[in-house]
Amino acid sequence: MRGWGWRGGRPHLRAVPRPGASGPALFPLTLCALTAFALTSCELSETTTTQGLDRVVVEALIEIDTPEPVPDPGSRTGVSVFLHRTLEGPDGASQPVDGARVELVLPGGARLGLEQVAIDGCVTELPAAGTGSCYVAWRPGAPPAVWGALAPGARVELDIETQRGERLTSVTRIPQSFELRSVLAGGRCAHPADVPLPLEWGAAEGAWGYLAEAAIAGLPEALAPEGIEVDDDPLVLTGVAVSSADTTIVFPSEFGVFDRFDLERDLAVRLQVGVPVGIESRVSIAAVDRNYVNWVRGGNFNPSGQVRVPSVQGDGTGFFGSTVVRWFDLQAVELEAGTPPPDGPICVVQAGAGAQP
Repeated sequence: MRGWGWRGGRPHLRAVPRPGASGPALFPLTLCALTAFALTSCELSETTTTQGLDRVVVEALIEIDTPEPVPDPGSRTGVSVFLHRTLEGPDGASQPVDGARVELVLPGGARLGLEQVAIDGCVTELPAAGTGSCYVAWRPGAPPAVWGALAPGARVELDIETQRGERLTSVTRIPQSFELRSVLAGGRCAHPADVPLPLEWGAAEGAWGYLAEAAIAGLPEALAPEGIEVDDDPLVLTGVAVSSADTTIVFPSEFGVFDRFDLERDLAVRLQVGVPVGIESRVSIAAVDRNYVNWVRGGNFNPSGQVRVPSVQGDGTGFFGSTVVRWFDLQAVELEAGTPPPDGPICVVQAGAGAQP
């Protein structure tokens, strides 16, 4: 099962995992137990594991949704902090951390307090019976001076104190801004149908990797005549480049690295050649910081599962990451017979979205 589904903005950053940990359990794991079908004279013994530590888990993310200075009306610029606990509840759910003081310390020393909201303000999907506590601060609800300080390149601290007196701190440096080279950030672009689109962007100073997400609308109807079933509309696919030097990806063929086991084979093969006429997509590229990459990276050989490197100190664990996002809208269009494909997509500035600086 995929873990917590992060409600980030663009992209949704669904790769943020659920750091689960279990409490006490009984394991009759003796050698005799392993060979019980072959040997009937073994005597089983019970071993009780020690009680696990009840610690707070922090999953915090700053998002700078560009282009600036005029983001689109759906901008998700701001910060979300999801808190839960390492020990499982009686029905298998991790526990909430309500009533905590959650603050950002901005450059210059100003503090920005986060408001506790419903859990769906932080996550889009949960494990069975999963829970936690969500704290947020978004651009529309904060003074302009705050967002002037919370900007690409800024060093920001996280300070949390729970009602139990637990204290957790962390620091992130937001990646610098970057350019989309092959399309217009915040623009509406047209590109020939059934032709893959190479995307390239400039490196963002301070980024340790990039996430690329595409929300593709209209596929169920468009692909039905081809006998291909698509359950989700829009279909959201994510690509990843965990390298500061990797700044290219091809749409849509190289998207879906986190979805490869969920996609039907026919659909995955079809997307290798592009999307049909009339399909509209929102494509996002996010530069992510060191803390985020270290938390979600897989490592080279991990028999026990994903290796996570926390960036939160104090009475808990977790990460405090940051990302700068560029996005554009893309429509697949049909070329007239005999017309050669253009060198790249044709883009125009959308109302409510600023041009790329």
